[in-house]
Parts: sequence; C-alpha cells; structure tokens
Amino acid sequence: MKRVIEVEELTRVEGHGRIEVVIEGTEVKDVKMAIFEGPRFFEAFIESVHYEKVPDIMRRICAICTASHSLASIRTIENAFDVKVTEQTKILRDLLIHGEMIESHALHVFMLALPDFLGFPDAIRMASKYPKEVKAALQLKHAGNMVHNIVSGREVHGMNERVGGFSKVPSEKELKDIRTAMVATKPTAELAVKLFAEAEIPKYAESENTLMALDPGEKFGFMGDYVLVSDGTRHPVQDYLSLTNERTVKHSHAKFSSYKGSSYMVGALPRILLNKDKLEGTAAELYDEHKDLLTSKNTLMNNLAQAIELVHSVDRCIEDIDILLSNGLKDEGLVEVEPKASRGVGAVEAPRGILYHDYIFDENGCIVKANVITPTAQNAANMEKDYRVAAERMIKEPDEKLVEAFEIIARAYDPCISCSVHLTRIR
Repeated sequence: MKRVIEVEELTRVEGHGRIEVVIEGTEVKDVKMAIFEGPRFFEAFIESVHYEKVPDIMRRICAICTASHSLASIRTIENAFDVKVTEQTKILRDLLIHGEMIESHALHVFMLALPDFLGFPDAIRMASKYPKEVKAALQLKHAGNMVHNIVSGREVHGMNERVGGFSKVPSEKELKDIRTAMVATKPTAELAVKLFAEAEIPKYAESENTLMALDPGEKFGFMGDYVLVSDGTRHPVQDYLSLTNERTVKHSHAKFSSYKGSSYMVGALPRILLNKDKLEGTAAELYDEHKDLLTSKNTLMNNLAQAIELVHSVDRCIEDIDILLSNGLKDEGLVEVEPKASRGVGAVEAPRGILYHDYIFDENGCIVKANVITPTAQNAANMEKDYRVAAERMIKEPDEKLVEAFEIIARAYDPCISCSVHLTRIR
C-alpha cells in the first residue's frame, strides 16, 4: 500500500516550504523538503554595482538576518581590499550581531518552537496559560531589537555599519539603555534554557550528523575566518565551495549542500558543540548542567542550544557595552578604502548557521561576480535525512503523528526559507 504524507505548507517558520514523504509498504521510498519560495536574484542584482552600495542591497536579502547579511557583505569587501578596521568597530559589530541573535532566537524559541513542547498550536493560545512568560519573551526580543535600532540605525535594514567602520556611533546614553534592558531580560533567557531542558524532546530523528560552525577565536561568538567540522578538520572560509558542494534539485528553488557526499548541519547546536570550551559565565554553567542532553545525534536539541546562546548573547552585549563605555566612544569615521581587482570571501554565523558571501571585483571596485550560500540551503539535505529517519522509526504510526513529527523537525532547524532561494544558472 502506498502512503503519501504531506505537510502542504510549513507553519511557524519564515517563508514557504512543504514536506512530502512517500511510503510503500514498510519502506520509505521518497522524501522531499520542497522550498517553493519564489527565487530571488540578489547575486545578479549586484553585478556591476560599486562596492559602497553592495551591503545596502545585500542586507535586504532578509529582514530577520539583516545584520548577518550586512556584516558578511562588509567583511567580504574588506577581505578583498585588505581593509583593517579599528577595535571600536570590531566591538560595535560584535554587539550588533549578538543583538540580532537575541531578537531572532527569542522569537523562535518562545513563539515558534516552544508551543510544540507545551501542547499548544501557537503562541497566542500558549499566552492564555503563560501570559507572564510570553510577555517576558517579547521584552527579551525587544532588547535585541534595541541593539539593531541603535547600532545599525533602525530595526530592519539599518545603514550605520559600513565598509571601514560606522557612519554614526551610538551615544553613551543609548548604550546604557541597551545594557539596562539586557540585565532586566537575562532571567528570561535563562528561563528558555530551563523550559527546553525540562521538556520531553522526541528522539525519532536521532542519527549520525556531521556538524559545521565557524571558529570564533578565543571566545564564543559569531564571526570567524575558519570553519570547524565535527570530523576534526579546520578550513579557511575561502575553501567554502569544497565544504558546501551546492547542487540543484528538482523539488526546490533552493540549492542543496553536501560535505564528502553526505548532508551536514549548521546552526546553534553545531556552534555550541564545536565551540563549547569557549563559552563563558552563565552560558558555560548552563552548558555543563545540560551537556548530556546536547547530543549531536538529535537535531531537535538545536532549540536548547539556541536558548543557551540567548544567555551568552545577553551577557556578551553587556560585556561589549562595558568595554565601549570604559574606552570612551569616538566618532572615528570610516577607514580609507583602496579598491582593486580582487576576490573576497567572508562568513558570519547567522542565527541559523554559517552564511557565506563571495565577491569578485574589477579594478574600479565594482562587482563582477557574486555568490551567497545561506544556512537553510546548507541544512535542507540534513532536514530531508531527518524526515526519512523519523518516517522509518514511526512507519506504523498514523499519518497525523508523522505530520506532527515532520513539522517539529523543521522548526527545530528554525529555517529562514526566503534567504535560501537565490540565483540558479541552468546551462
């Protein structure tokens, strides 16, 4: 007997996608993670564009990961033109990307993922029983939004971060306001860890996983120049093509990725597991307390890892602000840039995993060719693998149980589907 199990449109995720699993008898015949968000052509848009305008375009790839795309684009241009920025710029960028992590993780962990484990169909109905917790979660997200609004210039698609520095720096009062908000909302970030650690996380998707994350250097963070792989290897970000091996598939507008012929995972769980020794303070304590739960075999633990990152990011925002205030804010302007014919590759950790930008420039500093590989495009094949594993384990369960499992798996990855669809060249 043939069974076709469909999730016609994924809910509580960003963008439009569907899942289809075909079962014949006792065998799973086909699994598709179909991403049907309309393809967008950002790589083509920026061909011939001068480098100064490129980040303004590329940060509009997404309204959730706007700082990630902005900083990936800026770092790529600076790598191409050998631009060295000041210490203040580095700290402000660190503050910005940690603020984005807070606003994104707070929304996903509390509003999109948590209802699955507390028995509610959505956050609105969850709020009827947990009004204080939901309100606190919104305040935590607002604290992250404050960072983006103040450091970048507005809550979505800010413009202050530029190649070579910042066009405007925050005032001391604005930084102190952010700090106050972070201190007030840190208990909510810790609550997220508690809720997911206590939840009964299903094991139906457990299987072997290859993990990838950026090496942030001495301290846990979201920017780096090398990629760590769970097979023990470490690669320069310039070698990303050999790690991602993108290919087109008929059922998706997003390309799929593989490493050594197999799928792999990026995101909070790989970051935590590959950089656990770099965690500090409360986040390190919470990792130690729950490390037995954080297994690489269960990708559903990505939500617990996100919660630990929430705690880390709140503390890092406070730390960055303290350093900036101690050093004294300076209106430094932008470092001088000398364009040249060159290529640059830059990577940051977006909330959902490693984000690569790759640009080739002519001698005038205009784009000749560009490539962007997003976390959701990298995770898509691993999501399909997890659906297959879950379907094989639950093959005797009714269809509605399988549908529920597939949706929970998808939301564990926190996909940003709009980011994943880009230019595809067909020859």
